[in-house]
Amino acid sequence: MFWQCLHLGFWTLFILTLGYSLGTFGLAVERVSAPPAITVLTEDVHEPLPVVRVREINNGAITGTVDQGARLVLGEDLVLPKEDGSFRIDAKAFLVNVIDIKIPHGVLFVASSRGKNYYPVDSSAGERLAPQNRIYFRSASEAEAMGYKRGK
Repeated sequence: MFWQCLHLGFWTLFILTLGYSLGTFGLAVERVSAPPAITVLTEDVHEPLPVVRVREINNGAITGTVDQGARLVLGEDLVLPKEDGSFRIDAKAFLVNVIDIKIPHGVLFVASSRGKNYYPVDSSAGERLAPQNRIYFRSASEAEAMGYKRGK
């Protein structure tokens, strides 16, 4: 009877160990298995669309190509490409920093807090003054009373 119990215990232990080993191996195989295949298309299956390609901005000019059927509009201007679809346009419009300055109602003159002269607000000299340094006046006499002289 002792040998029968020992024999039964051996087989029980063997089956449990085998089951554990197979279960662990099975899980390991499942974790290591390859991910699902990814299909890479070698050709574009989408309907082709006309495209504008900007190649570079170099020496103050924007260059690129325009596919047939595409339009390139900069501001209000339509860019007409050459026969081969290439274009080269002046980049000046994109290189200018536009600053909008709200001028207080009723002022006619402007001066710089760092300068000695005053100018009409709509003059080129007045428009060039840095926004953070501007001082506004309703009249020339007001500017002169603050120590400013009329600019040329």
